[in-house]
Amino acid sequence: MITKERKYRKTKHRIARARPRRAAKFKAPLKTEVTDQVRCEILAKLRHDLRTPLNAVIGYSEMLLEDAEDMTGHQDLIFVLRNILSTGKQSFELVNTILDPEKTEAGETKIGLETFGANLRQELSTPSNAIVSFTEILLKNAEELHYENGFIESSIPDFKRIHSAAENFLSLIRGTENLSMTDVGIMTPRQTPPDILLPAGNQTARTSGKHDDTVAVTADCGDLLVVDDNDMNRDLLSRHLKRQGHSVTVAENGREALSMIQAHTYDVVLLDIMMPEMDGYQVLQHLKSSEAWRDIPVIMISALNEMNSVVRCIEMGAEDYLPKPFDPILLKARIGAVLEKKRLRDKEQLYLRRLEGELEIGRQIQTSFFPDLLPQLPGWEIAAWFRPARQVSGDFYDAFLLSGGQSVGIVIADVCDKGVGAALFMGLFRSLIRAFANMHYSGSRMTLSEEGETSPDADPGQMTERQRSISSDHENALKTVIALTNDYIALNHGKSNMFATLFLGVIDPETGMLTYINGGHEPPVITGTDGVKKLLEPTGPAVGMFPGIPFDSGKISIEPGDMLVTFTDGITEAVGKDGGFYGKERLFSVLADPAASAGALLDRIETSLSDYTAGAEQSDDITLLTVRRVPETPPYKRA
Repeated sequence: MITKERKYRKTKHRIARARPRRAAKFKAPLKTEVTDQVRCEILAKLRHDLRTPLNAVIGYSEMLLEDAEDMTGHQDLIFVLRNILSTGKQSFELVNTILDPEKTEAGETKIGLETFGANLRQELSTPSNAIVSFTEILLKNAEELHYENGFIESSIPDFKRIHSAAENFLSLIRGTENLSMTDVGIMTPRQTPPDILLPAGNQTARTSGKHDDTVAVTADCGDLLVVDDNDMNRDLLSRHLKRQGHSVTVAENGREALSMIQAHTYDVVLLDIMMPEMDGYQVLQHLKSSEAWRDIPVIMISALNEMNSVVRCIEMGAEDYLPKPFDPILLKARIGAVLEKKRLRDKEQLYLRRLEGELEIGRQIQTSFFPDLLPQLPGWEIAAWFRPARQVSGDFYDAFLLSGGQSVGIVIADVCDKGVGAALFMGLFRSLIRAFANMHYSGSRMTLSEEGETSPDADPGQMTERQRSISSDHENALKTVIALTNDYIALNHGKSNMFATLFLGVIDPETGMLTYINGGHEPPVITGTDGVKKLLEPTGPAVGMFPGIPFDSGKISIEPGDMLVTFTDGITEAVGKDGGFYGKERLFSVLADPAASAGALLDRIETSLSDYTAGAEQSDDITLLTVRRVPETPPYKRA
């Protein structure tokens, strides 16, 4: 049995007596040996190295103490562990105080490095020897202790780990006898390697541990990867996490971690900063620069807790930062918060993927509303270009034959708003116009005169009898179609406040007469050999706003070589790199030169628009529909 409490108290008393001498040890400045920057790097590295074994001492003693306190009748063991824990924390505080980074950077420790090392040894030798002494006595008497459930037998490996960490700490203290850049291991900052070749293969074997370190995984737990080059740090952290119910995988270095992440999906990565070959900053940079890995939450862990290190990690994309030694309560809270955030993000991504799938179905259905083939008429060309701003659109165009091919109907429209709602009403508007137009024309008794010739002038006074007859019938038909469509939308869907600007026209291919209604739409353009000839201004308001609205009609003759250009405001209001609109003037300048075909004009407009908006996000749907009357003979070439 351990009955040497007096020896423990005596050792503890020596530690307490050693602490007051601290203030007197760092007063006499000597000649500067190295630059301030190098001094800070040396002392920061030393601080990290000294804290690492102390993390192990504190961590293992805390876990052992937690297990021992859950049982009864183990006061001797609890007393020993509390002394080890207390001594480890005192040593940790001494290291933090003596090697305070703020004091180091402020130059408050500007004495020779060798003198500083000697002072450091004197300050820390007593507590470091005390930890070693405590663990040696504990190991020596462990065989004499007989507790139920084999607790002592299962704890001996952890006693040895504490003893090994204490000896490592003592060795580091003695090593400061020749404190220099070489001894401390300071190197120039590593450059991030341009390419990291990730080894193939699955290396996701789980860590093994004691039975009482394993807890059933619950919905609040996750699949975690611990990356640390120190085996005790890996063991401590993974055991803490496993006790909290998490599934844990460990990696010894950054390259191994990247290989594991490539082969397996983890909920959280706990990443040490100070590692050889490839440090935590480099691993974090690779994770956040990868589209596949950037959403994996990363918590940085290190014995360094300088604010600039924390800021750098957060700026690089880390979710959080944990200092060593690990406080179990803080560790649980941080992991829980990160996991909750990740699960919310995963749900959001799942929802977005499902929504993306639904929108893709909607896009395919909406695409089926557009004509598969545009009407082919002798002496005429029809071409269209459509580019939605989102998966689904509120724009649409249509071209279809009427009266058994004697006429062709053309439509271009822009439903207010964008997105799914506009797309649904786009389908409704398109279907109503098609249905009412086909219904009217299939039942019409249009008797067209065979007399007269086509006139280039749309003035009714100079129109032929055939043109007047056709125009009159088309006017009545268009007004009926638009009135029925307007009233249906306004009466049945008025609460939705959805309407559309649209241009509906009927062309008689033989005469070239275009009869149209422009319901608040962008004025289509008639172009000829000399550029823009006519703008077809609105003849009424937008369709679907109020029932019973009257709509006037217009008519114009499309001459051989002329082109009808219809478009939505997604072209004129396209935003360029400078934030300005594409505008009508730029569009009209493109239309100024005659095009060889309807398709050639579309290509020209598309090129001009793409050049203007290069790099800018498309803000609205873009739709173009052009109709060209082919000239009877090729135009002569100008000199």
